[in-house]
Order: sequence, then C-alpha cells, then structure tokens
Amino acid sequence: MSLSSSPHVAIVGAGPAGSSAATFLARQGARVTLLERHRFPRDKICGDGCTPRTLWMLERLGIGELPGTEAAPVDSVYSVSPGGVVLEAEIPPRLFGGKACIIPRQLLDERLVQHAVRAGAELREGVRVDGLERDGHGIRLQCRGGESLRADVVLGCDGSPSVVRRALGAPDFPEREGAFAVRAYYEDVHLSHPRSLAFFWEEELLPAYGWIFPLPGGRANVGLGIRADQLAVSRLKLPELMERFCASPHVAAELAGARRVGKVKGHHIPFGSFAHHTLFDRALLLGDAAGFVNPLTGEGIEFALESGAFAAESVAEAVASGDFSTRGLGGYARRWESRFRAAFQLNRRVMNIFERPRLLDRVIRAAGRNTRVRDELIDIISGDATRLSWRFLVAAVIGR
Repeated sequence: MSLSSSPHVAIVGAGPAGSSAATFLARQGARVTLLERHRFPRDKICGDGCTPRTLWMLERLGIGELPGTEAAPVDSVYSVSPGGVVLEAEIPPRLFGGKACIIPRQLLDERLVQHAVRAGAELREGVRVDGLERDGHGIRLQCRGGESLRADVVLGCDGSPSVVRRALGAPDFPEREGAFAVRAYYEDVHLSHPRSLAFFWEEELLPAYGWIFPLPGGRANVGLGIRADQLAVSRLKLPELMERFCASPHVAAELAGARRVGKVKGHHIPFGSFAHHTLFDRALLLGDAAGFVNPLTGEGIEFALESGAFAAESVAEAVASGDFSTRGLGGYARRWESRFRAAFQLNRRVMNIFERPRLLDRVIRAAGRNTRVRDELIDIISGDATRLSWRFLVAAVIGR
C-alpha cells in the first residue's frame, strides 16, 4: 500500500518497535524521523531470545538469516520444574518453522535500525524527548536542549517507562501488572542443552523463574524475573535473587566453570494484560510503551515488531481518509487486539499455575507423557495460545 501523500511520522525510540514501524512506513512513502536518546551500538537489558514468530517478522522486514557469529540457533525447550521434573521438547515446526535464536539486543537493535535507515528513515541519535504538545495542525515534540520537532503523527516506542506514554496522559502500569527482570552474561559456558531455551522454576525462589539462553562463542544470557508486587512483598533485592538462582543445584551445574562478564542489570517489564491505552489523536503507543509483553515469560520482541507493522498499516489508512484522530487511526487497536489480547489475558491467568510448585510439576510431567499437552505448553510459553483445553486443565490437576 502506498501513501497518497507524505505525512511526517516522528518515532520516539529506535528499538524493535520503532525500527519496525520506521521500515514499513518509509517503504510506504512516509517521511520518517526516528529519534533515539542513546547512540548505537547501545545495550538493552533483555533475555535476547528471538522466537520463531520473531524470525518470521524479521523475514517480513527483509532481514535475512542472522549469521552464526551473532546468533545462536535454538530449536527446542528444556525446562526443570520446582520438583525436579524435566521436560525436553522440540519446538513444533508448525510454529513458523520451529526455529528460534538468541542474539544480544546490542546487535539485533543495531541491525534493525540500520535496516530502517536503508529503507529511507532518518535516524537522529542522542536526542532526548521531554514532552509533546498538540495543536490543530499536528504535534510538536519538545526535546532536551530547547530543540523542537513537528510531526503529523507520533509513535511512542520508548519502552518502559515511556516519556511519550506519560505525555499522552496514559496511566502508569500498576505494580501488579508488571515485573522486574535481571540478566547477566556468562562466558566459557558448557550447557547440557546448547540448542535449547532453558527455563528453571526453583521452588525456593517461586514465584520468580529463571532462564539460561545460549549465545555464540560459549556465552550465555542468564536471568530471572519476578512480578513487581511479589518482589515488594518478598523484601528481597533482585541481585540477591539472581545470586540464589545461579547457586541453585540445576543452574549451578549448567554454569560450572563459567565466568560472569560485566554487571548484573535489571529493568521493568509491563504486562500485556494492562494494554488498554495505545490509541490517541495523532499518536500511537507501540512495544513495551504499550505493554505488549507476554505476562508469563516477559517476551516482547515479537510483539514489538508486529506492533510496528500494525502501526504502519493504520497510518496508511489514516492518510487515505485524511483523518489522524483516534477514529482515523482506529485500525491499530483493532489489529493488535485481534492478535495479542486473548494470548495476553490467557497467559496472565496461567501465571497462577506457574507460581504453584505442585501444579507446575504436574503440568510438566504430563507434557513429558502426552504430545498434545506438550505442544499446548509450548504454545503457551510462545504466546501463541489463546485458550486452555480441557486436557491441559486435567494435566494440571492429576499430572497426566
């Protein structure tokens, strides 16, 4: 679809959501200014996992297969329940080919923004947006240092917390509708399952859960996440939880002989179950700024990339109708709600199972015995399930 005129779209934040939207919009003929407060290459605290759907979205963007020197291929899931029940399962090929990968966000985000620039977007680094003002002709972005920028439409892709979200009047995410995660990199790692997304639910750390994701060159991304309100109740600090996670028997065995590289870093993750405020006159919120994150796993890259595509399609419709109001941009909400809403709500409910050790033991035991339960569990973890079958519910009760 080509835009009938050339609107100016200002995108705040050049992560996956911003770069995806910039690429699709520039291809459609829009004038795109991509504002990033940091300079590339820049780090982003993340698990670094790219799901099969993420790789599908990268293909849609025109980014080819990532080289093995940058991304570690993954095609299976390895998980250990609180009671020590182990599940090893291939990612089903029906999930976008069943192939995933792990790539540091420092590399992925730079590849994505370079791709957006090649598509025709203008990248401006080191620009910090402090607020915005609307008038009858568009939106004026106020930047630190007194600079301002006018645009027809603004896309808030500036993560959590989001300056654009707050400037638009959207509420902060409630403590119960978000989590905190920490991650660190390790080198000289010799994993028992080097092609697996590895998840660990240690009973003494519940409701927190942890992961080990392989990276090229004998490195790994090791991390842990916990809901924000539960962290407050525990009165523990994230670094302390991380130390306890890495010292737990299953994890310590995986990291034997490995060395931590750099600092343990943490960040806030909003939950998609609170993604209600994404559409405004002349403005949209995308990615983490909108809350497009799987509540169960904290995965957000695939939803960020897809929200970029949805935003570009909706801006094109608004240009065709000459209407940049919430009504004219309304296709955005219809698209993301159709794709994300049911999965986010389901995974928010499923958290109750994953926070109860005996229920989780039964589910993982049943998944090891029953192919259908196993496939459904992988769909849930991947964010592709929208409902629970009776078979899965029985598995949670009796373990088979």
